[in-house]
Amino acid sequence: MDVGGTPEAGLDFAAVLLRAAGRPSQRKSERTRFRLLAAAAACLARGQEPGQVRVADIAAAAGVAHGTFYRYFGDRGEAMEILVNEFARFLRERLGAVQQGAPASPARVRAATLAYLRLFRANIGLMRCLMNVGPESASYRERFHALNRDWNGKVAAAIAMRRARGESAETLLPTAYALGGMVDEFLAQLYLRRDPALGALAADEEAVAELLTALWCRGAYGSEDR
Repeated sequence: MDVGGTPEAGLDFAAVLLRAAGRPSQRKSERTRFRLLAAAAACLARGQEPGQVRVADIAAAAGVAHGTFYRYFGDRGEAMEILVNEFARFLRERLGAVQQGAPASPARVRAATLAYLRLFRANIGLMRCLMNVGPESASYRERFHALNRDWNGKVAAAIAMRRARGESAETLLPTAYALGGMVDEFLAQLYLRRDPALGALAADEEAVAELLTALWCRGAYGSEDR
């Protein structure tokens, strides 16, 4: 499903889906399907848990009749599964498009961290699904695991190349997971759990990116200027 994952498409996945629904080249059935998925994403953005989102909520947000939903999805669960899967793919494409600096360099780490942070903030409801913050389905966790496997595999290979010590990407995979887990947990504390001790930092994306980049580089290389 092509939703336009280029950097120019925006950060909010619900808005990206709505733009896809508005393309004149799309068939009417595809436009309606995109609108329904965008509506489901909007429900999550309002703070509803996936299990609390009803078909009636999605149909109302999309501006279609209740029965129209079932022309495109078997049930609410199927729609949510498709939405989360497409969002994970969207994240992967967006992060993969970050090209500033050499792989695993401080410049690349900072750019990727800032991109991820902004996508995280713009899609809190969907990130809650992926990170299983709440009573989410095991299948959502699997999407997050798949995203992590793909991303951390690339990160481990880049660290191995930059260290130039003859280490394999497989050996460095736990390091990549640990560093990625640090970033995920910190962002979860900032934007999902909203820890008051971090409240002053939450609005400063640049400062958050600088902090996490410095810690990432120390963890990977023992210094910040590798």
